Amino acid sequence: MTRSSKPGKQRLEQRDASMHIRRKRMRARLISDDPELQNIRRVTVRVGDEVEVIRGDFGHPNSAKSDTRGKRLGQSRGRSGVSGKIAMVDSTSGMIFIDGVTSTTADGKEEAVPIHPSNVIVTKLFEGDTLRLKRLLERTGGVEE
Repeated sequence: MTRSSKPGKQRLEQRDASMHIRRKRMRARLISDDPELQNIRRVTVRVGDEVEVIRGDFGHPNSAKSDTRGKRLGQSRGRSGVSGKIAMVDSTSGMIFIDGVTSTTADGKEEAVPIHPSNVIVTKLFEGDTLRLKRLLERTGGVEE
């Protein structure tokens, strides 16, 4: 990261960052009922995590119909966000794709809508990666071996 306070240099650094750095920057807030994870604020998102969209058109759906969601379409906002599992993580664009968050194209096909990780909260971590869970617990000081 550059030590400059100039916005242009900051954007340039973000754009030119290597792929492993971009991947690490794709983080979201963690809200978990697990007492061992209470001290962890953010986690890097990955496929299989359950998330809830809290901002944007899918964060405030006002209808079950996908064509009438969101403020952008002239509708009033609702109260609850869409929940689902992360289907794909695109490190190049910095976006994630969530199951059930789709929009209809002009020819009638369903297409996934990209969402920035900062607009979601992680509600449940993917249980299949035990090494990731172990490292998260080490961050809290919960595992001593």
